[in-house]
Order: sequence, then C-alpha cells, then structure tokens
Amino acid sequence: MQLPEFPYLYGKPKGQALLRVQPDDFVVEETLSFTPTGAGEHLLLFIEKIGQNTQFVAKQLADIVGCKARQVSYAGLKDRHAVTRQWFCVPFPIKQEPDWLNWQIEGCRILQVSRHQRRLRLGAIAHNSFYLRLREVSKPEELEQRLALVQQGVPNYYGEQRFGRDGGNLALAERLFNGGSITDRQIRGLALSAARSFLFNTQLARRLELGLFNTLLQGEVVQLDGSGSVFKVDQPDEVLLQRLALFDLHPTAALAGCGEPLVQGEALEFELQSLHNWQHWVDALIALNMRAERRAVRLVPRQLQWRREGQDICLSFQLYAGCFATAVLRELVNYQDVQRHQAPLD
Repeated sequence: MQLPEFPYLYGKPKGQALLRVQPDDFVVEETLSFTPTGAGEHLLLFIEKIGQNTQFVAKQLADIVGCKARQVSYAGLKDRHAVTRQWFCVPFPIKQEPDWLNWQIEGCRILQVSRHQRRLRLGAIAHNSFYLRLREVSKPEELEQRLALVQQGVPNYYGEQRFGRDGGNLALAERLFNGGSITDRQIRGLALSAARSFLFNTQLARRLELGLFNTLLQGEVVQLDGSGSVFKVDQPDEVLLQRLALFDLHPTAALAGCGEPLVQGEALEFELQSLHNWQHWVDALIALNMRAERRAVRLVPRQLQWRREGQDICLSFQLYAGCFATAVLRELVNYQDVQRHQAPLD
C-alpha cells in the first residue's frame, strides 16, 4: 500500500541529509518511569544493543535464564538499525545470584542489573533520549532555522516504521478487514496497530490542512503533557487556551476501536469527516474488539540541543514514550534513511 505524504506544519524542508549512515548515528536510551527497588524475584537488565531487534534479545534472555519467551518483558520496542539502550525483565529466583557478567548475546552489552518486585510493563518509560547525527546536510542554515521552530511543537505522527516496508503492514490489515486471516498473533497485532496509526495520522493531517493544529475545538478531548490523562473541553476558554500555548495540554485524535467517543459537538463532527473515507477500517477495528483510545496530536521535543560539525549536524532531545524521532526530523530536513533503504523493517 502506497503511503501518502502527510502535510508538514512548517512547510516541506528544502535541504537534504543522510540518516543512519552508521549505527551510532542514531542512539536511543530509555529512562524508566520508576526506580528499581533492588529486591524481588524479577531481574531488570539495562542492555545496549546494535543491529538486533527487541524480540531477538528477549528470546536470547529466555534461553539464558531458562524461562519461556513470553515471560521476558520490556518497556518498549526499539529499532535494530540503531544503538539502543533499553530495559528488559526476566524472572529469576531470589535465592540465586545471576552470573550476568558471563551472559553473552550477539550485538549486546549488559550495562546494569537490578532486582525489582514487579514485572516490567510495556510503556513504563518516562522518556526516550535521542542522540542523532545528520550527515552531508545540504542546507545547514535552513535546518538550524527550523530547529527554532520545532521547539514550538511538531505533528505527533506515527513514523514510517510503524507501517512496514512499502506499507506492508497496512496491506496485511486491509486483507484482514476484507475477511482474510492472519494466524501469527504478533503479525496480526502489527497489522492492527498499523491500521490505527494510519487512521490517527489521517486525522492529524486533516487538522493541519484546515489550520487547526494549535486550536481547541468545542467538545475536544485534550491530553495533559507527559501524561495519559485526558479530559473533555466543553467550550474552550482563555485559561485552557493559555495552557495550550504553554504546552501544558494538547489536542488529541482518536485511536479507533470499541467504546463511546469522548469527543462531542464540533470535535466529533470533525473526526467523523476526517475518517469518512476509512469508515470500513474503523468498523473492522470495532468488530475486532480493539479498545478506543486517545493520542496527543502535538509533540514538543524537550531539551533540544544541536551543534554543527562540518557538513554534519548533531542533535539531542527527549520524547515521551510512544513518540517517534522521525516526526521531529521530517520537519527539519528531507532525510534519506540509509539503513532502511538497505534492509527490511522489523
């Protein structure tokens, strides 16, 4: 399935750059949303990996400790085409001391180990820190001007990796929605997630086209910055608009599924119109018992810093869990993701 080019907030960049020429051009590091207790029957491992996907590392850990693969958990999926530092969790008897210094996993280093009383849950991340190098930047002055703009927020698009190579995950979703079957639960989950992500991006794109990115509609549902908490705005007032301007809250769009829509009035009408051409996908997601959720449409990179090194520009910033660095990069420069052109997506 051919993906459309979703609109830009600050206009399409004119400059070009190369991304991920080598693995350490793209570094991601997790920060957990809690502090390990240091005691308990679960072992938390902070692992640096290069050229390996999250599921592969989880399977290797299961083999090492002698548990089932489903007993290994992690807070989030991380790309294999990068240097990533993320947390894994395995069950491990309290009375046994792990010999983790001798555990060998290809392409990985165990950086830190701590015990904890609970299993690591998906999404238990305070933020992800990104350290990126853009190489051979053709218009570095333009990129630096845009860096000042993106600090005011960018569209919180799902990244292209969510949709699979050449939109393959969306093609799988379309087949499923047309009565086909996918027996592999993991692949089925990827397809459904891709479909919801595409519908979210479609709503967000419509907001940009109509100039509604930094606007609160009547009946809108907003999300508190850095939190999953949402609440409905019956009628926007000066206080809420001020909080919007200060990035304390953000408008949201629907992640389609079962449940009554939280939005009402003008906001509900807008969402229905945005998804009109994709109503068969919305109906299929409901029929498959996907749970309706909300996601912020605006993403504000935190602690954004940069420096020039010849024709390269090095960036660092923090994003909340579930947000994509590529949503920031696409507003800065037309980048060619070298690794993704050389290998299939995870």
